[in-house]
Amino acid sequence: MLKSAVAIMGLFLSGCFAALPLVAAPAVEGATSMAGTAGSTASGVTGTQSMVELNNANIEYIKAQTHLLDAQTRTEDEKRTSMLSERATTVGILRDTAKARHDPMLETLAMWVEEGGDPDYAIKYMLHPKDAKED
Repeated sequence: MLKSAVAIMGLFLSGCFAALPLVAAPAVEGATSMAGTAGSTASGVTGTQSMVELNNANIEYIKAQTHLLDAQTRTEDEKRTSMLSERATTVGILRDTAKARHDPMLETLAMWVEEGGDPDYAIKYMLHPKDAKED
């Protein structure tokens, strides 16, 4: 009887020891899986925080570009307004001078400036016709 008890005890112990790795393996896999999930969740949170920071930086960059574009647009509008004013003034001066001198060439220059010609050249021609022809 003692022999059978020892044998049963031996089987039991050997079975338990043999079963332990089988029971332990899923537990270890579960723990590993949970650790992996926690790790991916942590990297997901880190990744999300990085994306939020990147998006915020992009928003600030776009705002800065918008302000710069607005400033450039205002500057270009001011230049265009100034140029149109200069052109209109030049046309008026050329027409008045053409009437006063009875010079059809100055009237032609006024029309040329009005259509997009260079106002500076036209004024230079009006003031010094010989010098303007040499340019």
